[in-house]
Amino acid sequence: MLKILLIEDDEACAYALQGGLELLDSYEVTVAHNGSEGLALFDTFAPDVVVTDIEMPGIDGFELVQQIRIKDKSVVIIMASCRTKPKDVLKGFELGADDYIKKPFIAEELHAHIRAILKRMNGRLQLEQSLSAGSLYIGNFKFNLSDETLELCMQKRKLTKREAILLKVLSENKNTVYPREKILHQLWGDSDFFSSRSLDVFVSKLRKYLEQDPSVEIVTVKGKGIMLKV
Repeated sequence: MLKILLIEDDEACAYALQGGLELLDSYEVTVAHNGSEGLALFDTFAPDVVVTDIEMPGIDGFELVQQIRIKDKSVVIIMASCRTKPKDVLKGFELGADDYIKKPFIAEELHAHIRAILKRMNGRLQLEQSLSAGSLYIGNFKFNLSDETLELCMQKRKLTKREAILLKVLSENKNTVYPREKILHQLWGDSDFFSSRSLDVFVSKLRKYLEQDPSVEIVTVKGKGIMLKV
């Protein structure tokens, strides 16, 4: 049975979601009504999934996600909000959210999101396991697979797991346009709006990391895919 920490300041909404999830007989649900309470319960409850609102008194959802990610890199985090402008969605993903669900929603819809996340995490685990000892060379960069670092002139940058997997996929297919849809399904399990925007965030981060070597470039080919050009 998965443990869900639901952080929602609207008590009626929290009560309805908690009851609906528990009726599915797949979850143990604990509710916090603000960010500070959520952080405290995160340490004591040790959830498998965190579902958090954005607009809350005190610590808002964005700050909460940031603080949770400092504590735990692997817990599933879903942001739930009426705020679905691209800038809000991208900020959530940049801070470490795994998914973004638009309010209002019912327990069964949240259940479907959780199942989809776990499915794509299993697929990602297979890619993670392919990160083995050894190195790849990308222009003047040395990409160390074992510790997931990017090295240039004796300086190392530690990559996140997803950054490392994406860079490995692109580097193994360098100078070839790799289909965007294929990347999305390999790393996120689907190609919906939120996954697509999340991919854009990670591509932008890798571009920034690689810009120190002008011979290396990540090129987006509209309608086709992404190419690591060396």
